Amino acid sequence: MATEEIIISLDGMGGDNAPFSVVKACQMFSPSEKIKIILIGDEKQIKDKINLERYPFVILEHCENYIKMDDKINLKLLKEKDNSMVRTISMIKEGKAHCALSAGNTAAFVSYSISELGLIKNVDRPAIALLMPDTTGRGIIFIDAGANIKVKPLHLLQSAVMGALYAEYVFGIKNPRVALLNIGEEESKGDELRRESFALMSKSKRINFTGNVEGHSIFTQRADVIITDGFTGNVVLKVSEGVTRAFRTILMKEIQKSFKGKIGAFLMQDILRNFAKKADYAEYGGGLLLGVNGIVIISHGRSSPRAIYNAIKLGKKIVSSEFMEILKKDMETIQWEM
Repeated sequence: MATEEIIISLDGMGGDNAPFSVVKACQMFSPSEKIKIILIGDEKQIKDKINLERYPFVILEHCENYIKMDDKINLKLLKEKDNSMVRTISMIKEGKAHCALSAGNTAAFVSYSISELGLIKNVDRPAIALLMPDTTGRGIIFIDAGANIKVKPLHLLQSAVMGALYAEYVFGIKNPRVALLNIGEEESKGDELRRESFALMSKSKRINFTGNVEGHSIFTQRADVIITDGFTGNVVLKVSEGVTRAFRTILMKEIQKSFKGKIGAFLMQDILRNFAKKADYAEYGGGLLLGVNGIVIISHGRSSPRAIYNAIKLGKKIVSSEFMEILKKDMETIQWEM
């Protein structure tokens, strides 16, 4: 797959800053990168923002309708198939694209992905696998970042198995360490969901389970893959983003207070720039929706052009690794232990 042209279907209307951020992300690529982007959205809003002759690898497919970020998810909405989000996913279903990506309404994108693509064998619920920064610079795979709020222990075990395969075959981590996010390291800690999940993961021969990990240890490389439910995971994700932004604001205010601070900042500008880059969610782009029968990348609603650019690169990396074929083949052989 690495030598073939990789085709990404991209929701041009998804996200708070669409279509601006999406179009700018496309313009960050060059024809030499063996990529084709099918940009799906309202031609009137997109065409004047990109000179398609300069970017021959971008194909604009008109779709006037789109899902808004604040649309409530209900059966009526999910029955609506004529929108940019469904068209983006359908490209995989029809064999016209290798990967689908949207920064739009997460609940809608997850629901449409399940209904259009289905789940792979032996998976009951999908989960969002997100690469998050850590103290080593390599990053940790955090699951679930918000796909499933109500889960059972078996769902967390399934996420753990898929996450371990993702870590190994996409990021090259051999025998990845898998941990369960909890309020304490002891086996007896946590609610019923956490205790039963601990027991299931401990028995599983499919993962290198290293036990519970507490919130303060998420970013310290205590594990390569950290598993939790979607509610907790989404809270962790948004708190982490908020703390990072707050720290930068506090740091800049302190620097501006004195001449020494300004001189120090000038001398350390490369270090500060590298720190900001490593801690920025935009460097990680988006998360893979593990469990659906196709490569689906979900990006942050506030995604900048750089974030969407990196999400597209992540999609390319996953396609090139042939991870989906490996995942489906491996999951077919599983008999879950209860």
